[in-house]
Amino acid sequence: MKFTNASWSTPESNLTPEQFCSVCLIDANEKGQDKVKSKCKLPIRSRPGGPINKAALRNAAGRIFGTKGVSAEAKAKAARSLVRYMRAAGIEVTSEKLLQLAGRR
Repeated sequence: MKFTNASWSTPESNLTPEQFCSVCLIDANEKGQDKVKSKCKLPIRSRPGGPINKAALRNAAGRIFGTKGVSAEAKAKAARSLVRYMRAAGIEVTSEKLLQLAGRR
């Protein structure tokens, strides 16, 4: 995995719906249906296949609890990925709430 410290702004307007959903931790679109950007949450890359942005990880850690329209299962799965990525990036995970959501303590 590659990580970057580049300044962060959501890539939503620069990507197609399919591309945007591929850079997000949560894709709540129904399988087999056209992708809708608003159903994809918590982007962590600025482009598909690009490095994971450390600032985006920190942002996602703060926003995951306020994510609406997403199942508890999808949030838990995203939290597990988020914790794994943060640790791989050398970011200390200090939120007990995030660790609980991820099923890790």
